[in-house]
Amino acid sequence: MNRDLHVLVIGGGIGGLCLAQGLKKSGVSVTVCERDTSAAARLQGFRIHIDPQGSQALHDCLPEHRWNLFTATCGDYGRGFTLLSEKLDELMQYREPHETADPVRRHRSVSRSTLRQVLLAGLGDTVRFNRRFVRYERGPEGRITAFFEDGSTEQADVMVAADGVNSRVREQYLPGNEPVDTGSISLGGKIPLTDGVMALLPPCLLDGPAIVLPPSPANLFMAAWRRSAHAKEMARQLRDASPASRAVTDDEGDYVVMALGARREYFRLNCEPEEMTPAQMLDLMRSKVSAWHPNLRKLVEMMNHDLGFLNIRTSRPVAPWTPTNITLLGDAIHSMTPYRGVGANIALRDAGQLCAALAAAARGERPLTEAIGEYEAQMRVYGFHAVSESLKSLEQAISEKKFGFRVAMSAMRMANHVPALRRKMVASLEARPPKSVAQAS
Repeated sequence: MNRDLHVLVIGGGIGGLCLAQGLKKSGVSVTVCERDTSAAARLQGFRIHIDPQGSQALHDCLPEHRWNLFTATCGDYGRGFTLLSEKLDELMQYREPHETADPVRRHRSVSRSTLRQVLLAGLGDTVRFNRRFVRYERGPEGRITAFFEDGSTEQADVMVAADGVNSRVREQYLPGNEPVDTGSISLGGKIPLTDGVMALLPPCLLDGPAIVLPPSPANLFMAAWRRSAHAKEMARQLRDASPASRAVTDDEGDYVVMALGARREYFRLNCEPEEMTPAQMLDLMRSKVSAWHPNLRKLVEMMNHDLGFLNIRTSRPVAPWTPTNITLLGDAIHSMTPYRGVGANIALRDAGQLCAALAAAARGERPLTEAIGEYEAQMRVYGFHAVSESLKSLEQAISEKKFGFRVAMSAMRMANHVPALRRKMVASLEARPPKSVAQAS
C-alpha cells in the first residue's frame, strides 16, 4: 500500500461520505471538506429508496458493524407501486418479484437523516465542516491545493468533486456543463402517519408508493414511511451516540409523503417558489386538488405548513475529458430529475467504483490516472443513461393529457383485472415509475 496517496473529497453528502468510508476501510488517507456548519446541519429530509446497486456500494464501503447498523435502521420496503386516478380508482398495480436471497443486493428504504448519521459515524476529524470550496490550483508536481472561503487550504494527490448540483469544482474543472432548468417544479411535504391519516390512505399505499394521475398535466406521488420498533430504537441509539445530533429534534416517526409535480405554468405562480410562504403553498396545493377525491383533499389540509418547492434541473451529457487527478461523482457530474428515484443510488455506485479504483492505485496495482479514467468511462455510461431515463420519466409524468389519456386509463383498468394483460402493460411501462422529489433521489 502506498500510504502517501491522500484523497480530498469536496462535499459531505451521501456519495462523498460513502467514498470516505470506503477509502478509510481500504487504508487510503482521506479528508472530506463540507460546507455545512456541523454534522447536525442536515439531519432532516424524507426517506430514500436504496436499490441493489446502492446496497452493494454501501456494503463494499462500510465496515461490517456499520453496514449492520445501516440495515438495522431501515424502514419497511414495499416491493411495488400503484397507479391511481384522482378519484382513487385503481388503474394499474405492479408488484416486483419476491426479494432476492442475496442479503446484500436488495431493495431497502431508509431515512435520509439516519443514513447520513451512519455515513458520518467513525469518520471523526476526517470530515471538516464549515469549509466552503472556492477554487483549486495544481502545483508543479501535480498536487492539488484547494482554497476555501475562510482562507484555509488543503493539499491532496487526488481531489474528488462531490459537492452537488452547484459544484464549484465542476465549474472550474469542466466549465460550461452546468445543469439546465427543466421548467418543472415539485410541491410537497409530509404528514405524520397517525391512525386518522391511515384511514384516509388508499390501502395500496401500505404495499408501496402510488402515483396519482389526474386529467391535468401533473402527477401526485405518495409514499408511506414506516419503521419497526426495533429499527426506531436502533436509530435513536445512533442519534444519541452523536454529540452533534443529540441537540437536534429529528422526526423519525412514521409519515406519508406527498408531492405534486408539473411544469411551472401549471402552477401559475406570481412569484418565485422560494418567495412563497407555507400558507401560500398550502393554498396553491388546495386549489390544484379541489376536484379530487375527498380523502386526498383532507390529506393536503393535514400538511399544514410542512411544505416545500423544488425547481427540477437536469445535467446534459458531458463529452469525455482527459483523466487527471481530479474527478467527480454524483450530482456534481450527472444531476438528474427525481422522477425515477435513483439519484442517490447512482451516487453510491460512483462512490463504490471510485473507491475500488483509488484503492487499487494506492496499492500500486495500476497508474492513478488510468484507474480514474476507467472509473470515469464507466460512470459516464451508466450515469448519463440514468439522467436520460429520469428526464424521460419526468416528461411522461407531466405531459399534456389529451383524448388518448382517458382511453389509456380504461385500458389500464381492464388490464389490471387480467393477469396476462397486466404483465404485458407493466412491461411496456418504465422499469420503475416516476418518483417524486419527496423521495429525494
